[in-house]
Amino acid sequence: MTGSDGDTMPHDSLSPEAEAFVRAVGAASNLPMFVQNVRAIGQMASNLDARVALLEKAIVQDVTLTAKVLKIANALTGSPGGDPSSRQQITSVKQAIMLLGYDRVHYLSSASSVFRQIEQDSPAVNDLLVESLLTANHGLQLSLAAGWAKPELAYLCGLFRRLGEVLVACYRPQQYLVWLERSRSEQTPREGDEAAVFAFTFEEVGVALARRWGMPPDVARTMRPYRGVADGDPTLHMITQCSAEVTRAQFGAVSSGSDEALAALRADWAHRLSLSVQEIADLQEAVMQEAGPTLRAMRVDVDTWVRGRRDLQDVARVRREQHTTGAGDSDLEAEGLARLGEELMSREDDTVTEARLRAAVLALVERRQDTAAPNDVGLVTQATLRAAHEAGFERGVLAISSEDFKFVRGRVGFGQGSTELVRSFVARPSATFGPVGAALQSRTDLFVQLTGADGKLYGRDRLVREFNPSQFVLLPLVLEDRLLGCLYFDSIHESIEATDTSRRLMQHLRDQLVAAFARHRASTGGPTAANGA
Repeated sequence: MTGSDGDTMPHDSLSPEAEAFVRAVGAASNLPMFVQNVRAIGQMASNLDARVALLEKAIVQDVTLTAKVLKIANALTGSPGGDPSSRQQITSVKQAIMLLGYDRVHYLSSASSVFRQIEQDSPAVNDLLVESLLTANHGLQLSLAAGWAKPELAYLCGLFRRLGEVLVACYRPQQYLVWLERSRSEQTPREGDEAAVFAFTFEEVGVALARRWGMPPDVARTMRPYRGVADGDPTLHMITQCSAEVTRAQFGAVSSGSDEALAALRADWAHRLSLSVQEIADLQEAVMQEAGPTLRAMRVDVDTWVRGRRDLQDVARVRREQHTTGAGDSDLEAEGLARLGEELMSREDDTVTEARLRAAVLALVERRQDTAAPNDVGLVTQATLRAAHEAGFERGVLAISSEDFKFVRGRVGFGQGSTELVRSFVARPSATFGPVGAALQSRTDLFVQLTGADGKLYGRDRLVREFNPSQFVLLPLVLEDRLLGCLYFDSIHESIEATDTSRRLMQHLRDQLVAAFARHRASTGGPTAANGA
């Protein structure tokens, strides 16, 4: 491989798939703004003759960056543990540049603008960039707490710790979503699991592109997980790894998301870095304050984003539990229809709701088994909505994804006020939309009684607030990892007793509708039948 200037650079051998990805990104002419800024950092060596005055002028125009530069400079003056009042205070950017050196301040200045312009149309990329910014600020605060000599380098390494993943999410969005959904369903996702989807790892392509773009060697080195041995300074590697792991545990889409796991993680890194657990925990407030101005410049509402990430972790945890117990797992291939038909035969101990749902699902299964029966998506849609109504739900809507899959909008409804319900049902499959958006993003079925903890979690969702139900069901419609839309049923006055059997039957009902969409797609060669429902 060669660097951007054509010089040969040493590197680990790449798999053919990784090499193809690296070459494609390296040769791309329509690079996203954040990638252009990444490449600019690698070109600093050609800018060393720039005057300090120019750099100072650029920095003072950014209040947040000015504060960061002065903070680092003042943290590094005087002897550690000395009397702060006896230290010389650095009050100007020019003083800070002279103290720290042009290169160090230039790194920080360039890095601060990397994620100012993000891909707003890609929630996955957006979320990764926000996590990267939080990792960078955590690295900065942690390096100051640990007394490490180059906090600006810790910031830079944290910012690009997941560069490979960001680039894959940007350039392979559909494959990335497939991997993300798979990882959310697993109990213990591990580093490198993505190779099963991409035939290469995020680390592999991130390191290769960092070298190609001439980024500092420490940045490329700390993209690799720290496993107790480091080629260079182990403190920098540990700071970067700790910051990446803590940020992912708190806000990552693929995370245990538990307080116990986060506490254990902090305890482990506190021991390695000779800090107390409380010292590491106390960094978080400063991290969020430091990141706030940049996030606002990125048009990210911090509070909404944090709530969305926690909602996403909650629904992902539910999904992993469903995956473990087998709930909702209904692979209805042709050979399984007969077995499903036997399962759906009426039972004496069925409640009225269960009996009605069972009969409706059985009728749809038998229709699928009848090779002479036409595949009528509209008929299956109406049968699905009618079954939910007969089961006791007062209102319902079939919502369909927009062509670009950015929104899910109501299409067909039933019950009192169904016309308004259909018109008002608009959701974005993103955790930033709220708990319902998080469930759509993670393809998680919801059966919610708005009482207790569920009432607190889902009661603040914008759709739930508008519809004001006493209970609701949300069933995403997924075909080949694409979100076709969803079914939404609710009750305002009557309370429907939900049982494991009724939940399973509702899922079977949804699966028959998805199967109708799939058969329509197979018969027409079109993308889906959703828009014809």
